[in-house]
Amino acid sequence: MRIAAFIIAFLLSGSALAQKETPVRFALDWRFEGPAAPYLVAIDKGYYKAEGLNVTIDPGSGSVEGINRVASGAYDVGFCDINLLVKYRDNPRNLPVKMVMMVYDTPAFSIITLKKTGIAKPKDLEGKILGAPAGDGAWAQWRRARSTPSPASGFPPT
Repeated sequence: MRIAAFIIAFLLSGSALAQKETPVRFALDWRFEGPAAPYLVAIDKGYYKAEGLNVTIDPGSGSVEGINRVASGAYDVGFCDINLLVKYRDNPRNLPVKMVMMVYDTPAFSIITLKKTGIAKPKDLEGKILGAPAGDGAWAQWRRARSTPSPASGFPPT
């Protein structure tokens, strides 16, 4: 009887150990919007829990914040713009951060306007004012394009 009780206790303690989840803090680059959906669906469907992970996801206010959150150790994983990570890593005073996976192999940058504006091609943007949140990776790309204008780019110098 003692052996049976020992085996049952051993099996129960083993299953308790197997159920212990590893906490993972995930920093988004922006608010809870479309690009964050796969990570949130994985929580809802229990995919992380099935792998022994207790994932919490927090919104951000730009890629730079996400990079700093991971670099400081406050977060385990972050989602950020690769261009801003390269810029961050160029500064030797910054804490080391590694990229381990590329989500977008082509940037999902776009300019959205109402049809009534008449903007249909880059040339139509001349003289217009573009807006984006501070620290936005797409904005950095547009600024670079505008600072090196060419007839083909349709962007006037800033």
